[in-house]
Amino acid sequence: MAGLASYGCLPEGTSIGVLIGMASNGRLITPEMVVAMSMQPPPPHLITGFLCIKGKPVEDARELVVEEALKHKTKYLWFVDDDTIPPPNTLRRLIYILENNPDGLVAGGVYVTKTDPPSPVLFRGPGLGSFWRWKVNDVFEVTSMGAGCMLINCEVFKHLTPPYFPWPKTFSTDSQIPSISVSEDVSFCNAVRGAGYKVVAHGGVLCDHFEVSTGRTFQLPLDSYPYQPTLAEQPQSETQQDSE
Repeated sequence: MAGLASYGCLPEGTSIGVLIGMASNGRLITPEMVVAMSMQPPPPHLITGFLCIKGKPVEDARELVVEEALKHKTKYLWFVDDDTIPPPNTLRRLIYILENNPDGLVAGGVYVTKTDPPSPVLFRGPGLGSFWRWKVNDVFEVTSMGAGCMLINCEVFKHLTPPYFPWPKTFSTDSQIPSISVSEDVSFCNAVRGAGYKVVAHGGVLCDHFEVSTGRTFQLPLDSYPYQPTLAEQPQSETQQDSE
């Protein structure tokens, strides 16, 4: 990768079990992210590689990471964006999902938009906004999601054609909703589903999303639907308790 700002550790002479890839625009990362990434032990007997592509448009950086992953016969590719802070043990939890769901080749953690209020970067259907109807710790299918904390079984690339992460600025997945903007992660998820495979989100992997310019960390709101107890979990009212 001569002439390209890339940094990494890619084992030679052997296949890579999991490649941790970062598409970075060069902004500083937080100490919290450094600590978080140090708390991601891979499953046993899984060789780990690292690669950071710096200073390229995100869609181009992701393509370069995939190129290296395929060159090294990588089993899993884990994209972690430089402003996304995954909780401890995220890697093992996402690998567990893919190992035990053969028709799901993409699994991701949940992070939210840098807005007030924040919204999860999860979608079910084009043009319908964020998908909220899930509970913390649920594992559930989505039509698309952000790639800031996304684990990919590299088998999926055998069923797709490059570019894998195109960013068609005015592309629409629905003829009734023209000129909807589809980012590179959404277009990738659309292609995965078009090939007949599932994209799943892990509601127990809740990532922080850091805004460098303000120093603010965005998280899933504690009063949002995913945190609300189900009817079975709600405590009985005093009236119900008195009648028993």
